[in-house]
Amino acid sequence: MRAQVGDQLVGPGRTVVHGEIVGVVIAVHGEDGGPPFTVRWYEDGRASTINPDPERFWIRSQVDVHEVGTAMRGIRNVA
Repeated sequence: MRAQVGDQLVGPGRTVVHGEIVGVVIAVHGEDGGPPFTVRWYEDGRASTINPDPERFWIRSQVDVHEVGTAMRGIRNVA
């Protein structure tokens, strides 16, 4: 699993009502974009450093992080 700052980390929710948990990656601590990642969770605004299980979590890479700590969907160019 690889990520960049601004990517979304997505995983299964705790209940059927909460289908997904989503957070924005605010720091990548591993080599070459690997985990652990520090993630700010949208649900409650808390940040945590995790080493996500690739069987349960996945990366969405269409998010840009702004200085105020919010996230906005956008298209990131990949060269």
